Amino acid sequence: MKTRIITGLVLMAIIVPLVVIAGIPFLILGIVLSMIASFEMMNMFYTKSESLKKVRFVVPILTGILTFMVWYVNVALAAENPSVFANQFWLVVVFLSCIVIITTILIFTNHSTAYDIANSIMALCYTGLLIGYVISIRYLKPIGTSEYFETNFWGGRTIAYLFIIVVFTDTFAYFFGCKFGKHKLCPEISPKKSVEGAIAGAVFGSLAGVASAFIMNIIKVDNFKTAIITAIAIFVISMFLSIMAQVGDLVASKFKRTYEIKDFGKIFPGHGGVLDRFDSMIWAGACLYIITQIIQLGLLS
Repeated sequence: MKTRIITGLVLMAIIVPLVVIAGIPFLILGIVLSMIASFEMMNMFYTKSESLKKVRFVVPILTGILTFMVWYVNVALAAENPSVFANQFWLVVVFLSCIVIITTILIFTNHSTAYDIANSIMALCYTGLLIGYVISIRYLKPIGTSEYFETNFWGGRTIAYLFIIVVFTDTFAYFFGCKFGKHKLCPEISPKKSVEGAIAGAVFGSLAGVASAFIMNIIKVDNFKTAIITAIAIFVISMFLSIMAQVGDLVASKFKRTYEIKDFGKIFPGHGGVLDRFDSMIWAGACLYIITQIIQLGLLS
């Protein structure tokens, strides 16, 4: 426990300043983490397939490139050309190129299987695309004003909003699960998780999300009636993100149980690897980015 706390504090001391600073330093951090996460995932697949011995070093490089491209098309290109769909074309080109490279390498690798190709593409999607979208949250700009409220989803505030939801969800799911948990949520994947804990995590995570959205002025309203309606809308969004955070945790647990490993890695003492530490953030963060883009499209239409 002591090691876990110390590691957590060190991580906060490193990540928080970079989140505040943003710019290129935060982007570099995100790319490095995505490459480490990709290597962790490929190492996991390698435990069941020795034909991945060489490609497990290639996939992380492609993952880093893909993570950069997600940022590039959603941040750098978006600043010059607001056409979302036109920008995504270049991301599709790079993604398909990565698939072609991996597939070609594995086709000429002795004893490789279709599962190896599928697993490698999974690593690209999970640690490249998803982490790329999570990183892009930090570079969000205010996305406009509707007839009823002003949205201020941007940068550090939005990252903080997501982080608060994930932390409250994990914390209350754990404590309520230990105290009141009687019905197993997914016993084959994670025997300790309970339905009661999951519900408590979702409710308190959602309430924390609503509170943080107003406290940090992510949503600004002019009157009490609008505030109530907006609070309900934010509660629904926060509930969805809380549920996705728990799904992300279960997805990671499913991988580990399938491949019979305790942790994805050992880079963070007491926490495991990058995927162990950020599994919930990855899943919920990618969903949050998509939600902000849908809101933006709605406000601009």
